[in-house]
Amino acid sequence: MRKLYFILSGLMLLLADAYAQKVADRSHQAANDSRAINVGLEHISKRSVEAHLSFLASDALEGREAGKTGGRVAAEYIKAVLLGTGVKPFYANTYFQPFEAYSPLREKHAEFEVQPDSVAKYRQAAAYRELKLQNVLGYVEGQKKDEYVVLGAHYDHIGADELLVGDRVYNGADDNASGVAVALQVAKALAAGGEKPLRSIIFAFWDGEEVNYLGSEYFVAGFAQPSSIKAYVNLDMVGRQGVLPTFYPSFELPEGWDKPDTVANNSVYLLHTEELNVLGEQLVKEVAQLKLDLNPKPSALAHKSRGSDGYPFSLRAIPVLWFFTGIHPEYHTPVDEPAGVNLNKLTEISKATFLSLWRLAN
Repeated sequence: MRKLYFILSGLMLLLADAYAQKVADRSHQAANDSRAINVGLEHISKRSVEAHLSFLASDALEGREAGKTGGRVAAEYIKAVLLGTGVKPFYANTYFQPFEAYSPLREKHAEFEVQPDSVAKYRQAAAYRELKLQNVLGYVEGQKKDEYVVLGAHYDHIGADELLVGDRVYNGADDNASGVAVALQVAKALAAGGEKPLRSIIFAFWDGEEVNYLGSEYFVAGFAQPSSIKAYVNLDMVGRQGVLPTFYPSFELPEGWDKPDTVANNSVYLLHTEELNVLGEQLVKEVAQLKLDLNPKPSALAHKSRGSDGYPFSLRAIPVLWFFTGIHPEYHTPVDEPAGVNLNKLTEISKATFLSLWRLAN
């Protein structure tokens, strides 16, 4: 009996030590998380946001049309920024993921495709159209190398119209230089924090979204194990203020709808699939705790909803969170220029996006 007593006492001491170590580890991790978050937030600045936005939406890039020179210049710019922040390329030797999209003759009015079956069919025709594109992909390795969270924003827009009288460039400041500027700020913040996340993070800058979600579809369709992507965070049109559409191709602004106050309105829609309900609620609380000048509005996003690059991920049942500030009258017009973007709001959204990415990765 005495021997059993000593054995049980020893086991109890071992369990107590193990529990104490577990509590200490959690406390240490919490402290590291807090430090990484604080350092990361300090590296997000309005000045940097403005610099990215101004370059990407300048007339010199001629609307960043997919496959055109302006789009390729934008891709090189994104690569240079990622390199400067210390975010490594996703692939061993390059930040670029080149790919081609195909369609039949223009008169057929068919979308470009990257699906292998469609591509094979088009290439058998006597004549077909080819579009050469490239995604830009950065990478932060996590403790779990084979689990991923993807943060994405499309960098292409709809180019220029030579037949327009006056301003012929569709600058795409809100759509989607705003989302790219935020993603670049988040990449910088994460790298500056210095803390290795639990899951690996991929920073994805998509080409061909305006054509048919080509870049994001090509990436997900070719990913070795899509199930290893635990969540996708999308940034598309986050710099102004507008209405929340139904995300159907036929959507039009309501008749008689007036231009919203793009300066004073600080709301942002947090569109998310049901798996991320808790994250949406947590983000609202953290925005308030940190006193960010932002009014987040969680909203349900059904799986397989079109509208942006979350669509290819959602088709494969990957949880999606989309930061979005709505459709406005300047959408897809030459008036969507940097002067119309709310830089303060864009900076605060950068901070909220960083927080959500950190929570999902950990």
